[in-house]
Amino acid sequence: MIGLEDAIRAIVAEEVAAAEHRILASLPSYTTDRTLDVREAAELLGVSKKLIYRMCQEGSIPHERFGISGSRKPAIKFRSSDLEAWRAEQRAANYKKGR
Repeated sequence: MIGLEDAIRAIVAEEVAAAEHRILASLPSYTTDRTLDVREAAELLGVSKKLIYRMCQEGSIPHERFGISGSRKPAIKFRSSDLEAWRAEQRAANYKKGR
């Protein structure tokens, strides 16, 4: 036989889990910090892959390079949280320029 307190705990746990699931499902996918490749970063920012490569070469966008030292074609990766922070900085800088 289950006690009243245990029954209440079980109901609350179910409701909390359901609410958490609804909240996570409603959030945009970029809110979870993910590792992105060049194509995904370009899609997230709404720009071309060519522009992403150029910004990486200039060092104007946060990224990481993976591969053997001196590799001619290292893998370029991005953290979605870094790109969102960078995007906010760009927005703020552009707003100040326009004033």
